Amino acid sequence: MAKRRKKNRGNPTRNRDKNLSEKFAKPEPESQGSPRILVYALLGIALFMGLYLHAYAMPQLSHFADGLSMPGARITGYDDADILALQSAFEDEAAGQLNFLHKTAGIVFPVMFFLAVWATMGLLARGTWRWAVVATAGGFASLDITENILIDAVLGQNPPETSMTAMASIFTQVSWALLAVISVVVVVVVVRDYIISGRAQRPDRTVN
Repeated sequence: MAKRRKKNRGNPTRNRDKNLSEKFAKPEPESQGSPRILVYALLGIALFMGLYLHAYAMPQLSHFADGLSMPGARITGYDDADILALQSAFEDEAAGQLNFLHKTAGIVFPVMFFLAVWATMGLLARGTWRWAVVATAGGFASLDITENILIDAVLGQNPPETSMTAMASIFTQVSWALLAVISVVVVVVVVRDYIISGRAQRPDRTVN
């Protein structure tokens, strides 16, 4: 009578080791995208708030000031004559609307910009230099918020104090310069990370 062949069930220890290795295996690049999602979300919010503040809200207020631009939008700065012209051109409650804008979007935008830069540098960049960029972004946020406070104070003076106007103007110019430089750095880091991550996820077509 022929013997029944015993079914080979494999090595239980080997199967267990295989299951453990699969369980703790390094995730594929696609599953590592959550940090980038956070970065892109913060960058999107910061971009939206920046466009809302400087491309929509500020130009809207210019319609209530005979087309004169708001001090915070003047990249090259301003002086007492510019402030006096704006004061005389302002329609009723226009200065109050500018003050409200400074206390809302004028605070949200620099804070969100700082958080976006912090996330971008912390998650997508390497090296100690990235923290210098984060610190610079923090300086921009502080300058931008302080600038808005100074502008509101100057617009409330009649006549405006020359030293305060000069300080507000310098803060405006420096904040715009910092915004431009930091934005370029962030764009370079994001594009570089996108290219590198795209190469890493590209399948290896090398023929053995």
